[in-house]
Order: sequence, then C-alpha cells, then structure tokens
Amino acid sequence: MTEISTVISLNKNQAVLGCKSTACSSCAGDSFCNVKTHTYTALNPQKLEIEPGDEVEVFLPPGKTIFSGFIVLIFPLILFLAGFILTDSFIEGAGEGIQALGGFIGLTFGFGLGFLFGKWKKKQYMPIIRKKVSGTAL
Repeated sequence: MTEISTVISLNKNQAVLGCKSTACSSCAGDSFCNVKTHTYTALNPQKLEIEPGDEVEVFLPPGKTIFSGFIVLIFPLILFLAGFILTDSFIEGAGEGIQALGGFIGLTFGFGLGFLFGKWKKKQYMPIIRKKVSGTAL
C-alpha cells in the first residue's frame, strides 16, 4: 500500500511525516477527524534528498501492517479471553468479577507484549519512503 505524505522534519535516515490523504482534502468534518494532525515516522533507506515541506511516496508493506494490527489489537483481546477462561479453570467457583480480573490481567499482559514487540522490531515494521513526489512550494 502506498500513501502520499508531507515531510515535517528529518532525523538521520528517518523522517516525520504528516497525513496527506485525498479524503482529508474533500472532507468538511474538521471537528470529528483527527487524521489531519496525525504524524508518523518513516525510514529513508535510499537517503533521498528531501526537506520539510516535500511530498513523498511512502510504502506500507501490507503483510507487516496486518501483523502489526494483530499484535496491537487482536492479540491482547485473545489474552483477555484466555485469562477470563483460565481463571475459572484454576479457581473453582470463581465469580464473574474474579474472572474479569483474570481477563484484564491477560489483556494487560497482551498490551505489554505488544509494546515490547514494537520496541524490539520497530525498524522492521516502519513505513519506507520510496520517492520524492514534489518539492517545497515557495
């Protein structure tokens, strides 16, 4: 998946980019959408000559994007369900409150593992700047 974004700042071989979606320019719902102010970091492995204000094409690998979404969203929910069910298995006659507590412990553990995975594999799952689309407008 490719996206066109605007370079906001540079740091070594990484760039902070701002969202520049065609949906943003045609939408009048400024009060409901926070996408216009969203920034993210992308790698510049080709060391392209880019400056703040330039528009660049960014590649987001679909498989890695789906896997990241799974780690951040689905994995903690699976651990919540596992914690909820296992609490009843280990503690005979546990009420729903105790089961919910076991589920929240599983959920917290899942978010913690997702956080550690993000810190450990961050560079491998970052978007990649492919090319410069346009220069800074004067």
